[in-house]
Amino acid sequence: MIGSHNNKKFTTKDKDNDIHKDGNCADMYKGAWWYGSCHSSNLNGLYLRGIHDRHAKGVHWYSFTYHNKSLDTTEMKIRPTNFRKSFVLTKTP
Repeated sequence: MIGSHNNKKFTTKDKDNDIHKDGNCADMYKGAWWYGSCHSSNLNGLYLRGIHDRHAKGVHWYSFTYHNKSLDTTEMKIRPTNFRKSFVLTKTP
């Protein structure tokens, strides 16, 4: 996850856990997410079918789409905080 969202509480339109002082990020940006104040990504935003003029309300990941394009598909993978990636070296014939 993008660093600005790490260790943030999950915010929904009916449970405001973000630190944004001027409102609820999930309500403003139309999707529940791990918001700080407010976001660089939102995979639960509105599916707006590509380029749009509804600033940051679509399904987006800022480094790929900025705030004006909805992604076509997304995939989220969640793992435990104590996960350690291990590499297994195998010999290829």
